[in-house]
Amino acid sequence: MPPPSNLEQFQLLPDRPAIRLDSRLVCKYEVLSVVGKGSFSQVLRVQDRITKRYYAVKLVNTDQDFGAVNNELTILGRVKHPFVIRLEEVFRSPTKLFIVMEMASGGEMFDRVVAKGRYTECEARLAIKMLLTGLDYLHRNLITHRDLNLKICFIGNDTRPDARLLITDFGLAKQTKSQDERMTETCGTPEYIAPEILLRIPYMNKVDCWAVGVIAYILMSGIMPFDDDCRSRLYTHIITANYIYYPQFWSGSEQAKHFVDSLLGRKILKKNYKYPERKKNLQTKLNQKTEYNTVVSHRSVSRLVIPCKHVPLHQCRGGRRGPTKPKGRGHVGSRAAKNQKGVGISALSRVRQKKRL
Repeated sequence: MPPPSNLEQFQLLPDRPAIRLDSRLVCKYEVLSVVGKGSFSQVLRVQDRITKRYYAVKLVNTDQDFGAVNNELTILGRVKHPFVIRLEEVFRSPTKLFIVMEMASGGEMFDRVVAKGRYTECEARLAIKMLLTGLDYLHRNLITHRDLNLKICFIGNDTRPDARLLITDFGLAKQTKSQDERMTETCGTPEYIAPEILLRIPYMNKVDCWAVGVIAYILMSGIMPFDDDCRSRLYTHIITANYIYYPQFWSGSEQAKHFVDSLLGRKILKKNYKYPERKKNLQTKLNQKTEYNTVVSHRSVSRLVIPCKHVPLHQCRGGRRGPTKPKGRGHVGSRAAKNQKGVGISALSRVRQKKRL
């Protein structure tokens, strides 16, 4: 093992025998514990020695391909919003990046759904409103997340149902030059990916709204709207908007169904809409009050689904997923043992493991 540089030193932690840390980091923060570890990074819980505030520090090896991390740092350095994870500072050493970020000690929303089984409509409304508010801010700053899902939505330092939600993991996000610019990269998490991405159709930031519809369905039912053992069948379900509201699982009202349907494009498919030009931004929709609070007014932002009778299966790769119907293993909670528990901030390992289709 090469000797540590003058910027690095070893520190013993209860969780691990020794970790090489940046001396500047150790001078400013007290390192408390390891809270998460992935294939390409690990996360520490630290405390500012002066303010006594807690933060999360992600350690990334510089000898790895950390292009996604650089992309995330570039975007987070440009944004500041209550519902977007906050980047504090970055320390660079010859061998590692030390990324200091806001600590989301409430954990992943995915884990909360697993623990609760499902959200009530009121709880889901609060969460979706925070998610849409943060998403509106990103879209107004020409940033498309492209990988919204429950495992990158974290809860702030509170356990209440209305605790602050934080959008994290910007490794696949993209900042465009204009609202009209379209993207062509195929990326995202399979169960949350929008149809036009699967069909290789140039898309805009409204693909994030599709993911919001999937998240809303999961919150109020505890199951995935699109889920199948076969990846090709999963993509067919997505493109044809083939999902069901099971009475034994669904906790929302008819208005909540209308909201989800509007985001997932079920009515749009029936009307055979073509890909439209850019719609009004999310802030306009947030300001429109309706019976189902401010959230249901987003029904028009998802009119972007390209209708088709079949999915080009040659463009999809196989892979094992859970079933579509709500059998025991199809419920979100039944996957808890198979999913590595999330940490306080996004992890590079997720970018490597799941993104490219």
